[in-house]
Amino acid sequence: MSRTYETRYRERQKAGKGYSGRSVLFILLSCLLTVFLLSTSYLGNKLVDRFITPTFAKIMGKTMTPEPTAAAVMAPVQESSVEASDVEKIVFELPETSWYLLQMGAYADPEEAHAQALALQRMGAGGYIYEDEQGYNRVFAAAYRDQESLLQVQQQVRSSGYENTAYSIHPDGVEVVLSGQGADAQQLKAAMETIQGVPGSLTDFALKYDKNGLMPSQAIQFMNDLSVSLSAARQSFIGLKEKAPMAQMDEYAGWIMDSISTFLAKSDTMNAIECGSAIKHFQIECILKYNILIKDIE
Repeated sequence: MSRTYETRYRERQKAGKGYSGRSVLFILLSCLLTVFLLSTSYLGNKLVDRFITPTFAKIMGKTMTPEPTAAAVMAPVQESSVEASDVEKIVFELPETSWYLLQMGAYADPEEAHAQALALQRMGAGGYIYEDEQGYNRVFAAAYRDQESLLQVQQQVRSSGYENTAYSIHPDGVEVVLSGQGADAQQLKAAMETIQGVPGSLTDFALKYDKNGLMPSQAIQFMNDLSVSLSAARQSFIGLKEKAPMAQMDEYAGWIMDSISTFLAKSDTMNAIECGSAIKHFQIECILKYNILIKDIE
């Protein structure tokens, strides 16, 4: 091979290598452009993931780690279980109680009962008419916690020339299971105690009103305080008003608050005697409705 031919041969080899390098570069650029165009469509994504990406990885001489799929990204993280607070259960008893009412008469004729009730109210007594199961209209003057207190009043009334007799009711005791987390059960118990104690609170205040010669303004303050405590108690029943016995207790407390509102609306026009009569009338009705409440809960 002559020198001239050898020189030309080497030049052609160098040119071939240049062409080969440029061809590889052109192919790579074409692949990249194809990948870009295909990746902009749903079908392109599928083709890129399944065919082009592995092929391109082989050309580049390395293994490519696929990007996480949407399913992997959206996979829910398992939450660690949180142990709930222990539910506290309290057995609360609506205790057995006894009430002794001073009865001033029992009438088959409602008009006679009404006349007797008005006469008692003018003297500061309750004058509450209660129709029993036999259809008699019993007229009550006041109510007491114990029989001894009733007997003392009976003797005083008889010495003043008024015949009377005793009428007693004895609501049974009822056990109620209260449950809740943390302080919730204790709060329910306190609410039940507040509502259950209303008849006793009214009875004590009625005796205090007469004995100490209190004024209507003091009765108004007492009723306002009682309404506030009942409103707070009823807040504990939110979300539980459809469950017994909370439903019955809440209804009873609601009736008491409505009765207090009626009392307060009339209080501005009451004198001391009228106020004392209204307190005793409310007291007697509250006791009788509590007796019905216990029967409903049973």
